[in-house]
Parts: sequence; structure tokens; C-alpha cells
Amino acid sequence: MTSDQLSMFAGDDAGKKAAATSFSLTRIINGKQQQVCDHWLMPVLIGEWMFGPKVQAEKILDLQTTVRKNGEFNFRIYRRGSDIDHHGVYRELNIPSRLVFSWIESDQPEIESQVTVQFSAEADKTKLKLQVNLPAELSANKDKIKKTWTARCKALAEKFK
Repeated sequence: MTSDQLSMFAGDDAGKKAAATSFSLTRIINGKQQQVCDHWLMPVLIGEWMFGPKVQAEKILDLQTTVRKNGEFNFRIYRRGSDIDHHGVYRELNIPSRLVFSWIESDQPEIESQVTVQFSAEADKTKLKLQVNLPAELSANKDKIKKTWTARCKALAEKFK
């Protein structure tokens, strides 16, 4: 049997489903804890690092947040010829220490990830720990998604140099 043929035998990998996965990133940022946390919540600040040319080839169209528990956010971006909405709900807001929110993109509206961000004060710096939990449907894209969040965290850190 060639590799491009499907196996009819039990135990073959062809029928396996992907499992949910996660990744985390840690970064020390040269800013105070409250200031770094604010950059995750205020649209004018989000627009300076989370999206746009510092992260990838895209243009910011609209950024909106309702900062409260169960409040929503919607970030509309133009990328590769399409408008893409990134939206979600703030599940936990422990400002300035911890944020937990869902993350959904309009090109896959039925697929929801969860993002947890922790901020710890270390003198005049902040230790940022990001954890992204991806559903099984996104496990094949884990490296690409991690690369994007890494670029975002780098752009955020550069705001405080």
C-alpha cells in the first residue's frame, strides 16, 4: 500500500483525531504591572502591539472592548484580502494580576480557544506568563499560533523599552 492510500486495518493512524493542546510563553517586560495589564485591555493600547505590521501583514480596522467580567471584545483586522474578526469574552478579570478570555476568529466561528495572561510584579518590571489552550481542531496550527502570540508579546515588550 502506498502512503497516499487509506488503510482498512484497525490501529492505523488514519482514523485518529487530534487532541486539544496548549502552549505557554513567559517574558519579562520593563514596565510596571498595572501598565502592562492596561495594554491588554484598552483599545488604543492594544492597537500599538497586538495587531498590525509589528506582528504580521495586516491593518487594524476597529478595536472595541467592554472591560468587565463577561464583557466582550471585538478586534477587526484586514489580512490577506479579508476582514477578520477576533472576538471573545472576558471570563476572569483580576486586574492587574490575571486575565482569562475566550478567543474566536471569524474564519472559524465554531472554534474557541482560551487565553490566560498572568502579570507578576518584579521590582519595576513585570513577568508576563501567557497560556493558550487550543481545542483539537486547532492542534495542527499550534506552531503557527504560538509564533503569532510570540510576535505579539515581543511587540508588547518593545513598547516598554
